[in-house]
Amino acid sequence: MKRKRADRPGWRRVKKMGYTEKRVESEAFTGYAVRLTLDEVTEPAFMTVDGRELRVGDNGYCYLQYFPDGEAYAVTRMLDERGHTVQWYIDICREHGRDERGFLYYDDLYLDIVVLPDGAVFLLDQDELDEALAEGAISAEDHRFACETADDLLAKIAAGQRNVFDYPDVFA
Repeated sequence: MKRKRADRPGWRRVKKMGYTEKRVESEAFTGYAVRLTLDEVTEPAFMTVDGRELRVGDNGYCYLQYFPDGEAYAVTRMLDERGHTVQWYIDICREHGRDERGFLYYDDLYLDIVVLPDGAVFLLDQDELDEALAEGAISAEDHRFACETADDLLAKIAAGQRNVFDYPDVFA
């Protein structure tokens, strides 16, 4: 399991970044929300999903991260410099919260779901999850939990329940 922080310390290609967080309690979303702005990067970041090369980070991009209360996942909505959604990236996690120094974090269980604006949905990194189990980095229970959580989310997304990942921009 990998603990990751919402403020993403150590991003080598990001030279200047903005960070804002807030607690949200609304009908559409309850939890913590974070707005990261990529103000200056040394080079763009790309990701290939199902043969599609996506630019997922560049100058002027914005990441809206959501940590919904009571859920075992965190959602990052990546927006390009014009404010268009590039993708929703859903990290399956054991938990999320605040660490002892007050930073928002999530305990990443390797498995991810990507949803593209055209509705295409992809499950990623099953191999990383399986490898983590084989190497003893996670327990069999964590492996089962990650798979069940992803399966549940995929079923909800397939049923048209966008409210499990497509949260409103609470910073607008």
